[in-house]
Amino acid sequence: MKAWIRAIGFYRGFLLVSFVPTSLGAAVAFAQTSDISWGLFALTMLAVWCSHAGTNLLNDYYDHVSGTDDINEVRTPFSGGTRVIQENMLPAWKLKIAAVIFFGIGAVLFFILISLTGWPLLLLVVFGLASGWFYTWRPVWLAYRGFGELFILLNFGPALVWTGYYTQLRSIDLTSLLIGLIVGLWAAAIITINEVPDYVADKTVGKNNLVVRFGPALGIKLWATLLYVALALLVGGVFTGILPRTAALAMLVTPLVIRLTDRASRPIEEIDEVTELCGGTIKSEITVWALLLVALIVTGFQGWA
Repeated sequence: MKAWIRAIGFYRGFLLVSFVPTSLGAAVAFAQTSDISWGLFALTMLAVWCSHAGTNLLNDYYDHVSGTDDINEVRTPFSGGTRVIQENMLPAWKLKIAAVIFFGIGAVLFFILISLTGWPLLLLVVFGLASGWFYTWRPVWLAYRGFGELFILLNFGPALVWTGYYTQLRSIDLTSLLIGLIVGLWAAAIITINEVPDYVADKTVGKNNLVVRFGPALGIKLWATLLYVALALLVGGVFTGILPRTAALAMLVTPLVIRLTDRASRPIEEIDEVTELCGGTIKSEITVWALLLVALIVTGFQGWA
């Protein structure tokens, strides 16, 4: 059982990455209506987690098939795969079968949600499931062709925020889009910095993500840019009124981002330094998520302003 929990990415906190946008979508709905359907939220979250687990399992399987995880000699808590295949904890074929099962369960749960909330949700579901399946599946190989970061941004940003929002209110709006872009940029920053330790292995097998295409130095600059664009959207959203005034609370994450990017402005020579940036980026997303969540809940109780 521990091997399977490890394989779906639970121990590395990867399932939290899908909880963040989905919960924020529901929180936006609560901020606007002061009401939430906990049953729909729980069903939505379960469907999202099943689909995310399937994606993680399929990613591990195809990274084994391509050889990138097998030849990767760099070990960090955030990159290099879960290594359940490489350490002979689970055979590769079982991961592929489990991925199909998780995707199937997720699809069934999503269709139950569609029957409860409306067919427009189908567009988000198809986009999300297709993105997860094609992320590392041959011959599409989104992650191997330089599109992985974009699809991470879209799926763990607007798509999941809209999913959490739509299942509550049967609509989408500009506020949920903006919050989706903010957390989506953070998710893209996480995957970008996590690709740096895997640079040599990914380049060897032709996994041409953006870090491989442009090199680790430019990859780190892209990572920092993604974080600052997310902060700019947060500030702009508050000042334009697209986000409630309480969302200014989330600006408290700014010093953390500045410290992270300042550390990366100097030449990075040790893998431990990159690992600290990976961990710090995840902590910063959790921080901005928690602050936005508090802000939206407070708005739900006191009214939009």
